Amino acid sequence: MSGSLTSEEVNLLVYRYLLESGFIHSAFAFGHESLILKSSIDGSNVPPGALISFIQKGLQFVEIEAHVNDDGTEIICDNRVSALEPHKCNVRSKRRIFDPYAEENDEDHGFGSLEAASEDVSYFKGHGNIVSACSWHPNKPILASGSGDATARIWPAKPGRNADEHLDKKAKISDNVVVMSIPSISLTTKKRGRDGNKPSESMVIDLMWNATGSQLATGSYNGKAYTWDPEGKLLQKFERHDAPITALRWNPSGDKLLTASIDKTACVWNVAGGKLERQYRHHQGPVTDIDWKDDSVFALCSIDRTISVWNTKIDSQSGLVSKLEGHAADINMIRWSPKGNVLASCSDDSMVKIWNLESKSSVQDLTQHTREVCTIAWGEASNPGVLASGSFDATVRVWDAEQGKCTQNFTRHLHPVSSIAFNPENSLLASASHDRMYIWSLKDDSLVKTFRAEGGINSLSWDHTGTKLSGGCTNNVICTLDIRG
Repeated sequence: MSGSLTSEEVNLLVYRYLLESGFIHSAFAFGHESLILKSSIDGSNVPPGALISFIQKGLQFVEIEAHVNDDGTEIICDNRVSALEPHKCNVRSKRRIFDPYAEENDEDHGFGSLEAASEDVSYFKGHGNIVSACSWHPNKPILASGSGDATARIWPAKPGRNADEHLDKKAKISDNVVVMSIPSISLTTKKRGRDGNKPSESMVIDLMWNATGSQLATGSYNGKAYTWDPEGKLLQKFERHDAPITALRWNPSGDKLLTASIDKTACVWNVAGGKLERQYRHHQGPVTDIDWKDDSVFALCSIDRTISVWNTKIDSQSGLVSKLEGHAADINMIRWSPKGNVLASCSDDSMVKIWNLESKSSVQDLTQHTREVCTIAWGEASNPGVLASGSFDATVRVWDAEQGKCTQNFTRHLHPVSSIAFNPENSLLASASHDRMYIWSLKDDSLVKTFRAEGGINSLSWDHTGTKLSGGCTNNVICTLDIRG
């Protein structure tokens, strides 16, 4: 039948939707289980937003079907057509359901002078697929990025404002852009990674500088992790996971690397020797996030709704310090406080929890979000107890974690919030929602600056001076906003 959709095509549309919306971990898990990367479909011709477009057109057809009589007359109804429940007409008003201009007007949102000027925005161009992660060097003006094109890149940021765009179409050495190619499983896989819409099986999922900036770690869809020096030299390769890596973290001293995977395990590696110290098999579902408390204690969280805390110095076979239970849905992120005395977690159950390791229980339940909470971030040690959270309810909240109170609520987002980041001085909070960045003042609750990117924003990173904010985007670029404008 012409016009029909195969399950393989539906899977590709769902996968693309998850990537474009910034739901990176969900996309990796879905892609792994549905074998998207082994699909024969060429995704290069699929337009952005294809799934939403199909659904919207389907709803429009349902509306027409429900409101056009056999004689051609129209029923005027003010009840919204929903994809989730049967439609019931309400004819008490003349308001039309579908306003073709409503979404566009909502997106404009009247930001006026708060919209970033073009001269305050620069772009790092050269990746051949979505940019899944970016991170500024801890003390130098260089930016690292990872992409679905199976490369990580280190970009030199020119001093001063209004830097020229960084163009790296062929990754020439003369461009001063360091290109680190992740080994592909096969030549076919390598080609797919350059298609533009279908990531490589060596796609870079996460990356992180160590505390001194002497090494960059990258984790890939192929389950492998790598360390590199700032000149792009491969230092070590870490192989043990048999499914995509979901997160990686350096311990504070930089002598150990922690990796987590969809394969339900986490690994601690000796960085200097490239050796596996131990693989931790405890959780019943994919490990979604990890974080170090100090050089020896770390935590894992999973879609099995639990958190486990481990100590690498315990000689016993287990090493398990604590198992924390209480969330009612998948746990998306965990972060130790700057002082390391409490652990924060966020979940699809719309809650943020604060855990005390000694009591092995939740000491605060932060419940004011109304939908899934996908990202959290602590303020710096100079401002202890300040925690921010971003949610699918399109809000960013700032909490006094010690008192369990919401002190600020930023509500101008139109879409789920996918990433948040405090600036180094802890005076500003950046957030990303679909294709727009926002920068909020923590002093007076005001919106300082906003910028609309051309693709969905997957991650945010401030430079060490706190004057530049970068976001990795689904349109293959990194956009950088200079906030001094």
